[in-house]
Amino acid sequence: MTDPDFNLLVALDALLAEESVAGAARRLGLSASAMSRTLTRLRDATGDPLLVRAGRKMVLTPHAQNIKARAKNVLFEVRS
Repeated sequence: MTDPDFNLLVALDALLAEESVAGAARRLGLSASAMSRTLTRLRDATGDPLLVRAGRKMVLTPHAQNIKARAKNVLFEVRS
């Protein structure tokens, strides 16, 4: 088993908070394409799309909404 990449947790928290790839990228100081690749990794890791297009914007999937607070709490615990 490979060790978890805690950088993905930081990205997950940003994506769930911003509900936008571009917004999360700005928040973390990354390019939009780098954040898009990270979202792909998160989708693979969670087995869920997390963010889906709804018209001109992105929205959280039900699974993403369910893990939003948990991801924030885990990130807080890891940082402390």
